[in-house]
Amino acid sequence: MQRSSACSSGRGFSHSLTGADRAYEHIFEVPELEIPFPGVWEISYGARSYVEVPASREFEYVHTALFNNGALLPDSEALTGINGTNHASQTTTGQTFLAEFKAKDKVTLHAYRVGQSGNAAILSNGDGRTQITAHWVSPK
Repeated sequence: MQRSSACSSGRGFSHSLTGADRAYEHIFEVPELEIPFPGVWEISYGARSYVEVPASREFEYVHTALFNNGALLPDSEALTGINGTNHASQTTTGQTFLAEFKAKDKVTLHAYRVGQSGNAAILSNGDGRTQITAHWVSPK
C-alpha cells in the first residue's frame, strides 16, 4: 500500500483567517500533497481550528476543505465553531473520503470563516495536528 502525506514539517504555525465570510484562504503552512501516480486514493485530513467569540457577539465558525489543482474537492468540507458569547474553542476537524486522481495532482488545504465578530484561525503544533494524508487504494 502506497502512502503520501503533507504536514507542517515539525514546526507549529497559526494562520489567522482574516478574509470575508465564505472566502477560501489557502493554508500555505501545510505543504501541498502531490499524488505520485494515478488511481483511487483514500484522502484524510485534520485541521486544528481556533474560534473566539467576544461577549458582545454571537457566533464564529471555521469551514475547511481540500482543493485539487485549485478546485474544491467534493465531500472534503468540515465545519466547527461556536454559537454563543464570550467563548473560545479549539477543535481538530477533517474528513476521510475516496477520490480518483491523476499523477502529479496537487492537494491543498483551504479554510474560511463564517462570522466577522470574533477571531478564527487554523493552528498546528510541531506534532503535525494539521495535515493531509493519502493512501493508494486501487488503479481505478
